[in-house]
Amino acid sequence: MSSIDTTSYYSSLTGSDTTGSTTTTSDNTSLDQVDFLTLLTTQLEYQDPTNPVDNTEMVSQMTNYSMLDEDVQQNENLETIINQLDSLSALSTSGYIGEEVMADGGIITVEDGSGSDITIDLQEDAATLGLNIYDSEGTLVDTLYYTDVEAGTHEISGEDLLSSANIESDGTYVAMAFASDADDASVEVYVKSAGTITAVDQDDSGNTTLTLDDGREVSITDVTFI
Repeated sequence: MSSIDTTSYYSSLTGSDTTGSTTTTSDNTSLDQVDFLTLLTTQLEYQDPTNPVDNTEMVSQMTNYSMLDEDVQQNENLETIINQLDSLSALSTSGYIGEEVMADGGIITVEDGSGSDITIDLQEDAATLGLNIYDSEGTLVDTLYYTDVEAGTHEISGEDLLSSANIESDGTYVAMAFASDADDASVEVYVKSAGTITAVDQDDSGNTTLTLDDGREVSITDVTFI
């Protein structure tokens, strides 16, 4: 690049003259198209007439700035799209409220002598399957036993639970399962129950947590919509 009169050039950029007088400068540290044209005009104004700026170099500068401006615009557009997607995601997940799902946790709701169902997911055949039933205070109410249960999913109705277990009052109960095979080795078993979504929360990573009417908080990836 050709040499220029740096004193005059930088005086123009900072808004000062050679006598020391100053003008107010902007706090904006980014360059827009007007800033670029101002710099370019100043560079042309103070270039050495005997050694002017090379046309190819000037075109290169303008091209580089144009590419930078396009990148900035693309980033702004991308940020706008992301914000719109976040808004749409929040809107769509809010539609889950009121939906019924099946989730981990053996919640039994008893009201007016009627109980809700639970589902047992047994990973292997079990010689013995047991259900400990606790009340809302964590007190063991009763233990139910089943024998020779095949692996798979088994639904136990609220009617069967109330007729078998010592549940005498309305309220919320929790069933926890345990199982063993013929050799008395432990068998994996899970208890699930239905619940209604009352709240939806989404973190910055896009993970969605559902709050159910019985107080359970579960990931949306761990539920089955009914």
